[in-house]
Amino acid sequence: MKDSSRREILKKSAGIGIIPLGLQRPRSCDQPLRVIVGTESESAIEAAHDQAETVRRTIDLGSFSTAVVGRFSKRARTKLRNRCDVTYVEQDRFKQAIDHETTGSQTLPWGIDRIDAEQAHHKGYTGSGADIAIIDTGIDSDHQDLQPNLGAGKAYISCGTTAEGNPCTQTNGNACRQPWDDDDNHGTHVAGTTNAVNNSLGVIGVSTEATLHAVKALDCTGSGYYSQIAAGIRYVADQGWDVAVMSLGSPIGSRTIHDACKYAYRRGVFLVAAAGNDGCLGCVNYPAAYPEVIAVSATTPNDRIASFSSTGSAVELAAPGANVYSTVAGGYATFSGASMACPHVGGAAAQLMALGDTNATNITYDSSDTLTEESYENPGGARGRLRSTAESIGLDSTQQGYGLVDVEAAVSIGETGTVTTNQPTPGAWHTVSLEGAYDNPIVLMQPLSYNGSHPCHIRLRNVQRQSFEFQLEEWAYLDGTHTAETISYLVLDAGTYTSETGTRIEVGTMTTNHTFSRKPFSQNFTTAPVVLTQTQTFNGPHPIVTRQRNVSSNETVIRLQEEEAQDTVHATETVGYIAAEPGVSELNTVRFEAGLTPNTVTQTWHSTEFDRLYEEPIFIADMQTYDGGDPAALRYRNLRDSTVDVRIEEEQSRDAETNHTTEALGYFVIDGQQLI
Repeated sequence: MKDSSRREILKKSAGIGIIPLGLQRPRSCDQPLRVIVGTESESAIEAAHDQAETVRRTIDLGSFSTAVVGRFSKRARTKLRNRCDVTYVEQDRFKQAIDHETTGSQTLPWGIDRIDAEQAHHKGYTGSGADIAIIDTGIDSDHQDLQPNLGAGKAYISCGTTAEGNPCTQTNGNACRQPWDDDDNHGTHVAGTTNAVNNSLGVIGVSTEATLHAVKALDCTGSGYYSQIAAGIRYVADQGWDVAVMSLGSPIGSRTIHDACKYAYRRGVFLVAAAGNDGCLGCVNYPAAYPEVIAVSATTPNDRIASFSSTGSAVELAAPGANVYSTVAGGYATFSGASMACPHVGGAAAQLMALGDTNATNITYDSSDTLTEESYENPGGARGRLRSTAESIGLDSTQQGYGLVDVEAAVSIGETGTVTTNQPTPGAWHTVSLEGAYDNPIVLMQPLSYNGSHPCHIRLRNVQRQSFEFQLEEWAYLDGTHTAETISYLVLDAGTYTSETGTRIEVGTMTTNHTFSRKPFSQNFTTAPVVLTQTQTFNGPHPIVTRQRNVSSNETVIRLQEEEAQDTVHATETVGYIAAEPGVSELNTVRFEAGLTPNTVTQTWHSTEFDRLYEEPIFIADMQTYDGGDPAALRYRNLRDSTVDVRIEEEQSRDAETNHTTEALGYFVIDGQQLI
């Protein structure tokens, strides 16, 4: 007797409705079933082959298992389960693509816009060099928005046939030019969101120049066997491809698919899957629920969780999934589902993998081949960057995980900002949380505005991937409290860069103390660069500033300087520097200029004019010379769109005299508080 109520439940399961074959028709007690036998020895593999009535395929999943797929009688299944070198015998069930609804010159889909993917495109990030596998119903092989990005394909179910090898009775009408062509539309829709080209036609993807690979493991009805999907995952890993997008799943787990995910994860594949469309808490589907896989929930245009989206503690990221416009065979359509959210994260991962990120840097399994908690919580790589840069949209963690994926923040090399704060007590520290996440960030935060007349400067500590701490540091002879001041900051990842106009930029660190130390640059500048420096650490408690001299195209010379009344010996500190050739340019489309004043700036206010207008100037400055040896820092006032006033401010710990000889100043001006 058919279990119609159970079948109905499964058909409605979150976008990956699974229909077990055992529920489709009556069976005799010992009718052979299509199952997967997980084996751990050559002897077990041979036994499985011997006991099988037919063998469909054998999947080598490395140290995790070798899966033998075939039809086995009940007696054979029992016999195999009793072997100590057989780890599991599970039914080879159907998986289906996540259900979707259809409505039906180039459009920027709302999801691409919402996760700031187009901002990454404007900065030149396209995913070029990354390989993305779409494990799904295939990809339309001649779609105008996809064909330029198509690479190799693989079909575990040929276009035009069902998962069992029978001719499809109903398809989307797409010509089967390739075995992996899409006869359902689901895979093509997923591929378009992931990586449609930027060609002024149709739509644009999260990535636009990665290579797409169709791995057809679902048929014209959106269904496929566990073994076909597991084989597809294994194939992706063996090709060395970067990302596997799996908008498929089931509420029922599979050892075979999990072992395949482990196999791929160990080999560096970024695995992402749809959380499901069950619309309930704690019902994240598999394979999304496996720790190796990023589970993605679906959001709406108003940043709410979609009513259909599965949620739960396994959700790692959220992405747009309601009313998503993308490619289908021969055209375009709007679908809704967790399937539509999943490719937003896949395209974002491709952007990072194209930049050289690995999937995760902490891939550690214990003796039972279980991903360790430490590894899962600290994955590093692209996975960690997408987590740390995700935008919180105010949902519960079971709905959004770490937050809504943010492509621009994930690929950024730096950012600018402005802070206004006071110093309420001596030694109090303020924290700045960064929007991006950086591997080795260098922070410049100087000079101070001039609201309080006591000599003061900024001190930094705890410069981390996504935050740093600062205080308004008065000299030790003062009381250490200070009125509110406004300070801009610039953060850049360490490295060398070339701007859009060819300007060379270098960002790095050195260690020094109270004595002058040489810092050779890692590149030869065409002229002496503008060099701004600041300590990144707080190893010595006495107030200090950095001073430099003899800046050339090859090096600069830097020291720490305490106030005159203190012991001039200071602990070694890490000093960060940013050097840029003078001129006006753009870095990742962000306008900036590096400028030098004449050697005429003293303790009196000096007006500096910028080379162009800035709507919201971020101003960072430092002395380039050491003509006057008294400890001193800079202060600014009247920052406008094209000018600023700057002065040198000496401390008075030993005497009241604050006259300072002339110095040359270097400065950066950046347009606006933004990601770079």
